[in-house]
Amino acid sequence: MTQRLCASGLFAGRVVCAGLLAVLPPALLAKPSCTFSSGAPVNFGNYEVFATLPNNFGVGSIKIDCQGGGGPFTVTLSPGQSHTFTMRKMQSGPNTLDYNLYTSAGRSVVWGDGSGTSSVMYATKNTGSNFYIYGQIPALQDAAVGTYSDNITATVNF
Repeated sequence: MTQRLCASGLFAGRVVCAGLLAVLPPALLAKPSCTFSSGAPVNFGNYEVFATLPNNFGVGSIKIDCQGGGGPFTVTLSPGQSHTFTMRKMQSGPNTLDYNLYTSAGRSVVWGDGSGTSSVMYATKNTGSNFYIYGQIPALQDAAVGTYSDNITATVNF
């Protein structure tokens, strides 16, 4: 868009015109895009019912590629079948086994959706971000023999 601003009488009867150019923002803005792929599932191995200390630690991973404009993105994990981040539950038929997922190998901060005491992972947009998921099963649970599993949904917010 171009406008002309003219004034007369400023320079001994001459008309002076100055061009005013207004630059409008582009109608199309680049938006970030992300692709998501699962790496390795969290596998705890065999649970030792009589172990007095937690001995089942698992590590899994997801890979996220985000490109484009904008700021950082967050990765959240759902609570799974337990519907709470206090303690997630794996299930084998009617039987359950408590566990949780954490943001680091220290297993002190629960990875969730940011509600309550759960936390989320923050990252900047770049190619090939690997996020490791650290799991732990508490000791001394009276668990029946079986194969236990849970379904967790990872969400990328950008």
